[in-house]
Amino acid sequence: MHSLAQPEAIKLSAQLQGRVMPIRQPVTRLDARAVTEDEKKYSVFEAMRVARADARLIGIREKRAKQKEEEAKMKKK
Repeated sequence: MHSLAQPEAIKLSAQLQGRVMPIRQPVTRLDARAVTEDEKKYSVFEAMRVARADARLIGIREKRAKQKEEEAKMKKK
């Protein structure tokens, strides 16, 4: 197994002594508020379905647009 550290750096390194303290992530608490009409009307399920369909059909839509463009060029000739 190859080590990424140089042998000199390994010899100079020392084991951490003492208690290891955990990293505490700051907690941001949100205050309760009333749900707005826009939030009530917005459907996350519908938005996800549309986004998935757009991602899935992007290649087909580009191909159709390119074909229409080529057909328009052929009609002009």
